[in-house]
Amino acid sequence: MSMTLTREFFPSDHLEQLSRGISAFTVDPYTNALFYFFPKIGAFFTNYQPLRSDPALEAMMPPEAAARILREIKDLTNCAGIKRDAIPYVALYHQFSSCGGPYSLTKPALFLPDQHLFRRNGHSSFGQEKPNENLSEKQWIFSDDETRFLIARELSQLKEESSLFRMAIKVSVFVTLFFIYTSPFGWPLGLSLFIGAIGTHIASERFFQGRADLLGVKILRRKIGHSAKVAIHTLEKMRQQNLYKRKNSKAARWYITKSGNNLLDLLHPPLTTRIKKLTTV
Repeated sequence: MSMTLTREFFPSDHLEQLSRGISAFTVDPYTNALFYFFPKIGAFFTNYQPLRSDPALEAMMPPEAAARILREIKDLTNCAGIKRDAIPYVALYHQFSSCGGPYSLTKPALFLPDQHLFRRNGHSSFGQEKPNENLSEKQWIFSDDETRFLIARELSQLKEESSLFRMAIKVSVFVTLFFIYTSPFGWPLGLSLFIGAIGTHIASERFFQGRADLLGVKILRRKIGHSAKVAIHTLEKMRQQNLYKRKNSKAARWYITKSGNNLLDLLHPPLTTRIKKLTTV
């Protein structure tokens, strides 16, 4: 994948991260509850397409490649110890995500970026990497093992039973707004509660996302063995991409630190923190 940036505009993947962060404090508390119990509805409203080996979709998903990818996801699901298969979806987005869990009424949904699965420009699709491609050394393309780690992170969150707790924290952010109008102490107390709830939400999301790195390593270890090294290399590649964007985009210099952390990403720990934590695994 080639990467072109102008000096005036935000990179699209960073805008996507910011959008997710903003939605976490606005519509997410309502939609998350619906999408958790009915992941298929969540997939419908996110415009993702089900990943399947279908000749009718050959232009977007070559059947042989799609079949191989589905087997890879099935293997990782087994490594995660998830008895309930997640339905994989694909779209032209940048972020891995998921919805549903142990208590969802329909099968969980796993949302995967197209460019990680169906690599273009002559490169093989996910699960079919050739040794001479050296994808781990490419700046903008993730190798099979790196992609396996990113998928394993999402599978770990589908397996854990933290989703309902995280939804409760999001709802609490909205509940505190009522205190601004109903509390006899008015704005001071209501605003303090609101800021505290937002801080709790950000802290909890960062905790669970950091934990997903560790659990993703454990899942990947069952698949390939050398998982911690792969996870560190994956996050380091993201950090180097951020540094490139900082160098080549005037807008990015305002929110990407000199160490390569993205300040617009409210819901993940800084990349340098995540990498340092994985070095102890």
